[in-house]
Amino acid sequence: MDARVKLDAPLLVIRPVRPETPPEAPLAMPQQRISAERVRLHGETDGRWRLGTLLAAALGVTALATLHAWSMLNADGVSLLEWLGLVLLAANLAWISLAAATAVAGAAILASREPGQPTSLKALDTTSLTAIVFPIRNEDTSSVTAGAQAIYDALARAGAANAFEIFFLSDTTDPELAHDEADAIQRLRAARPDAAIFYRRRTLNHGRKAGNVSDFVRRWGGRYDYMAVFDADSLMSAEALIELVQRMDDRPRTALIQTVPSIVNAQTMMARSQQFAMRAYGQIFGTGLAWWSGGAGNFWGHNAIIRVAAFAANAGLPDLPGRGPLGGHIMSHDFIEAALLRRAGWRVEIAPEIDGSYEESPPTLDDLAARDRRWAQGNLQHLKLVGARGFDAVSRAHILAGVMGYVSALLWFSLIMVSAVLAWIGTPGAPRGEGGGIDISLLLLTTLIVLSPKWLALILWAMGRLPGWEHQRGFVGGLIAEAAVSAATAPIMMISQAQAVIAPFLGRDAGWRPQARVAVSGASTGSRFKPQVFVGLGLCATMLVSAGFAAWTLPVAVSLVFARPIAAGLAYTPRRRSWLWRILATPEDLKPPAVVTAARRATTRFTWEASTQPIRIAPALAPISLATQRVEKAHKLSV
Repeated sequence: MDARVKLDAPLLVIRPVRPETPPEAPLAMPQQRISAERVRLHGETDGRWRLGTLLAAALGVTALATLHAWSMLNADGVSLLEWLGLVLLAANLAWISLAAATAVAGAAILASREPGQPTSLKALDTTSLTAIVFPIRNEDTSSVTAGAQAIYDALARAGAANAFEIFFLSDTTDPELAHDEADAIQRLRAARPDAAIFYRRRTLNHGRKAGNVSDFVRRWGGRYDYMAVFDADSLMSAEALIELVQRMDDRPRTALIQTVPSIVNAQTMMARSQQFAMRAYGQIFGTGLAWWSGGAGNFWGHNAIIRVAAFAANAGLPDLPGRGPLGGHIMSHDFIEAALLRRAGWRVEIAPEIDGSYEESPPTLDDLAARDRRWAQGNLQHLKLVGARGFDAVSRAHILAGVMGYVSALLWFSLIMVSAVLAWIGTPGAPRGEGGGIDISLLLLTTLIVLSPKWLALILWAMGRLPGWEHQRGFVGGLIAEAAVSAATAPIMMISQAQAVIAPFLGRDAGWRPQARVAVSGASTGSRFKPQVFVGLGLCATMLVSAGFAAWTLPVAVSLVFARPIAAGLAYTPRRRSWLWRILATPEDLKPPAVVTAARRATTRFTWEASTQPIRIAPALAPISLATQRVEKAHKLSV
């Protein structure tokens, strides 16, 4: 063979291959004690008086309503069962009144704020380094890598790519998905050779997601000033990421800033309803929450930026006493990490005014119920921590709110059951069947409180002060449609959440499964809603003996009896731009953000590329789309 090289032959340019991970920069992350002394900052206002104001208003409304109910019952004497009903009524009214007060506070702030007020911040410090962290587990990696590529491209266009590195932290347990995961990330790195994209897969999934992130901090935390923690379905614009870093640079005592993400890419009617609700009411609640939280805000586990050194020094999670499912590793780590940071004297802020933060929603009612099982168990674990010494009072309020978000479902169900029993046995001095009713004024008050986000959003929209919706045509129709879906599904979710609250106390572990993110044909059969149907039939039987009970229970009973067809119907995916699609269209639907559009296109391309890879399964299955198999497998793992 001629060893000579032709001088006119094209040169082969070999790009250096980036390592899978950067050089380790260890950072100690000690496990914190459950109880410890709180560090207080001089002159720090933590929003406690604001929370006290809202609590006073909520308890005032609750006291008046409960006193009115008592006066109605006391005419013939109050039985022990009726006292139980009054206690349940008071607990439920207090919870929904506090949520309504938060919404009212948020609406008042939005109504008084001039739209489009610019934020005065210093230019981005390009010498700092932020890790964009994607903890993933048994995910369809095409969509995750597509989102990462869209974010990188947006940062590159903004001239800020060198200030960020992307890190995939895998806890994937399925070998086939792990192989697909590595392939997808290699394709991403090949497509963007100038990007700093790293990948680490753990084989021992100690501590779940919190353990995944803490392992990253302990091994590479010293490399980064900040980390932006994402979920697999998270997206964020370059402007939002840059502003988060700028705010952290500008506020050296702030350890964490949590955005309020909008939902995007919703396809099914259930997901579109959730997307509309979050977009219409999320800013209202987020603004009110940020107002009373002050520097003792909360963390929802994703779409937030964290000061790495502060997190490492103060947010190492303790193990809970006792065995699972309520002991051991903390599942809902985010609330506790925020409380630990605040206890150490750091500010934790909620920033609903930052645009460009996005996530996705579970596609079906079945998927929402499956997710609630995990979240309920994780939040119930916090009962062992809410009384820990050193926590800020506002941090305790966030923890209790997380618990009540699920316990309230059990309280409402218990109130309905007490009312049903009263309907059967009758009230003292009244014939059988005349108990269990509810005063019309009390029903109207409860309805007004429950619907407060909707009528507040309508007022702000009419004023042109609802961010993103300023006089957008079709808003009222969407509001009505979302209210109808909410009314149809609330009783169904009440039973599911009540079951989720009871299950851990019976020793049933919800497990650690990935969230379903893509609707799979036939996935929502409504099979998990058998208890709803039985309860609904029982309520219908009770309504036959008590007209007073039927007056307010009929919508609940109808929803429960038809739980299966409701779940199946809401799993329907309307054709894009059809009237069903448009009625629940959000601003992001009608004018998709650039990063969302880019991620969507990249997902399609990456999924096609994955489907053209050699199939490592039995030849009989070769004609089947590999991408479809992966999505369906991920969905099965999630439920």
